[in-house]
Amino acid sequence: MKGASIQAWTRWLVALVMVAIGVMLAVAIHTVNHSALASFGQALDTVNGQASAQLVAPLGEMDDRQIEHWDRRRAALGIHTVSPVLVVRTEQLTVLGLDIFKAAVVSPSLLPSLSPSSTGDAGDFFNAKTLFLSRAALDGLNVKVGDSITLRHGLDSVSLRVAGEVPGAEGQVIGVMDIGSAQWAFKRLGVVSRLDLRLEDWQSTQGLSDALKAQSEPLQLVATQDRDRRMSLLSRAYRVNLTVLAMVALLTGGFLVSTAVHLSVVRQRGELALLGVLGASESWLRRFVWAQGGLIGALGGALGVGMGLLLAAVLMRIVGGDLGGNYFSGAPAAMVIDWVALFVFAMAAVLMGLASAWLPLSQIHWRRPMALLRAGQAETLVLSLPTLKWSLLSAALAVVLLMLPTLGGLPWAAYGAIAALLCAGLLAVPWILSKLWGALSRRVASVRVPAVVRLAVWRLAQAPSAATPLIAGTVAAFSLTVAMMVMVSSFRTSVSDWLGLVLPADLYTSSQSMVDQPGFDPAVQSLVAQVPQVQKVETSRQRNLRIVNDRPEVVLIAKPVNLQDPMQSVALVGLSKLPAVDGQKHRVVFGSEAMADLYGWRVGEEASLPLGPQGPSKVWVGGLYRDYGRQHGSVIMSTADYEAITGDRSRSSVSVWVENGADTAQVIANIQRQVPELTQLKWISASDVRQLSLKIFDRSFAMTYALEAAALFVALFSVAAGVTGQLLLRRREFGLLAHLGLSHQDSLRLVSLEVGLLLAVAVVWASVLGGLMSQILIHKVNPESFHWTMNTHWDVGQWLAISAVLLMLGVLAARWAAGQGLDSKRLAESLRADW
Repeated sequence: MKGASIQAWTRWLVALVMVAIGVMLAVAIHTVNHSALASFGQALDTVNGQASAQLVAPLGEMDDRQIEHWDRRRAALGIHTVSPVLVVRTEQLTVLGLDIFKAAVVSPSLLPSLSPSSTGDAGDFFNAKTLFLSRAALDGLNVKVGDSITLRHGLDSVSLRVAGEVPGAEGQVIGVMDIGSAQWAFKRLGVVSRLDLRLEDWQSTQGLSDALKAQSEPLQLVATQDRDRRMSLLSRAYRVNLTVLAMVALLTGGFLVSTAVHLSVVRQRGELALLGVLGASESWLRRFVWAQGGLIGALGGALGVGMGLLLAAVLMRIVGGDLGGNYFSGAPAAMVIDWVALFVFAMAAVLMGLASAWLPLSQIHWRRPMALLRAGQAETLVLSLPTLKWSLLSAALAVVLLMLPTLGGLPWAAYGAIAALLCAGLLAVPWILSKLWGALSRRVASVRVPAVVRLAVWRLAQAPSAATPLIAGTVAAFSLTVAMMVMVSSFRTSVSDWLGLVLPADLYTSSQSMVDQPGFDPAVQSLVAQVPQVQKVETSRQRNLRIVNDRPEVVLIAKPVNLQDPMQSVALVGLSKLPAVDGQKHRVVFGSEAMADLYGWRVGEEASLPLGPQGPSKVWVGGLYRDYGRQHGSVIMSTADYEAITGDRSRSSVSVWVENGADTAQVIANIQRQVPELTQLKWISASDVRQLSLKIFDRSFAMTYALEAAALFVALFSVAAGVTGQLLLRRREFGLLAHLGLSHQDSLRLVSLEVGLLLAVAVVWASVLGGLMSQILIHKVNPESFHWTMNTHWDVGQWLAISAVLLMLGVLAARWAAGQGLDSKRLAESLRADW
């Protein structure tokens, strides 16, 4: 093994590095997300203190008279203490308003303390102008105790003095105030965000939940396990898909290992046969070959784990714990290493290395060692007569897997179907080559073609199985490239088309902090409409809506809706179905595709939304629409219905249509000058929104683009390595051709022609496989992972470009390998060996 490694150390090194890259990506993705989830969970634990559970309203806020109501019910329900909390999200940090006395019982880690160096007194705890900050907030805002800070909250700015610290929340960027002071300072009089509960020792969260359900309580009880599941669901599909991409990189590395082991066996066939003649058992020889693949897998796994941890540290510093997915926010997460997962990834590399040695093992006639010692017995290394039996079985398995539902909300069966389809395509390669070259050789026999062409076709027709190792890696790598290319192209085109539908206006503005807070007065709409060159104005309201305890919130959008022609207001998928005129008042809503997948919404049927203080409201599902911006679901309803149910007349965003030829920058300046209420909001044009969205899309798929490039590299490496192996087997054949008068240049042309023909077949067949796999990605994986659909878009220009690059570089790689292996001295020596 040592000698074989030294002979072709570059080939082994490249295979090892590719395995390490696959493991590195998997380790980095898992470690970054694991660290982010742990950090996010720690942050929630800090914010929640020792609360046993929480009571929350579906729309995120409740009347503060609920405090007295629940205090009266404490004893009967087994609740020890009810602690109200007001959550105010400003642009700089989150401020928590607490009842200091009750928080001391329920969440003592959130209690503020006066700094020893400050001049304040106990009265600062209840001062509406004071704020207590965590150490992370002090450092992040670059302030110290005694300084004044201005917090931007929606359209308002609030100036506060830092009176002390929050020692128990050292690592979280938060501020703490007295709840009454916070209500006054942030204009939230009369409301609280949640009620933190500490239960009696004899009560459990499940027992309390059952009691509340029996009483049809409109408030939702959120236990710790509900919060953990909700937090995990935020980014689960995103991180699972990234991990699968890392496994694709590991798979492509497996083909490199298989190629390296195959060439090692070819180089060592004489030595292996001699060992067999001298008494080495068949099992020992097999273990020897297995060991080569397993060793590369083990070394690549160990190297990949180390590189993955280093990459995770870099990614957490640059793009954050959600890998650019915008699922988590707050202070940077500390790295948390999952040693069990690291062991699993390393063992996956070892298993992949062992599996990669299967094809080389299957190509040796272990029971005929003397045949391997005889010169020119190249064809003893090829597979038996190819059939489609195993290919058809794999294809049937893929079809069965496509019919299975998701497992745990993730499309594991669809991923299995892709793997089975890839195996079916690879197992069909020998049969395809046999039939194709057989038909082509009969055609060539009846026409006049150059001798080199005739030789190339006849050679391919006589030994089709020998060509399988040459292009198997190419077919696998290029099919994965095509699948990812078509999926990304379809997704990007669908997003671009969707942006064109949902951005009809010229200018937009919104404030994320107002999603969970009061917005601005609706009278602002008429003020904006009076600005010169403004043609039309629409305002809308967005609210986060918690439908179930253990899932992320959906986004409720209240906007003007034309029920006579819903397509003018909503980008529907399919037809709308409005309620019949039966004298009843139906509140029509439209849901995103995620609402159908996650909550079972069906067009033309009734559903319920927890909008009112008295419980769920019945609504009519008028249609479904695509929403690529809100993975966990969104609902559109008319402004009039929203105001009637909730009583909330505020707005959170403005859409402006300007006159043709108007200068948008000047219009924005005029609005900010004439409507001072909106000066704190950021304006952006529809074209900028589109450009920014597509830029974020491309950044999110940067890893996919990198994997496409890596797959092409694997394809080229497989070609070069495969040609080298074929030349080792066919050296005596080329020596005889040279003796009969075939020039060195003709030999190079012969090899180039053979490889060019094989690559052309590989590109076509891989494109078919890739196209089929892309349909699984588009119509199964994406809808089941992210709950949105898309239309297929095959970028023919991009496909032609990468196909041409592969063909050109593949032939050049083959020509280079032939130039290295077909020197006249070695060819002459090959003819002397004759048993």
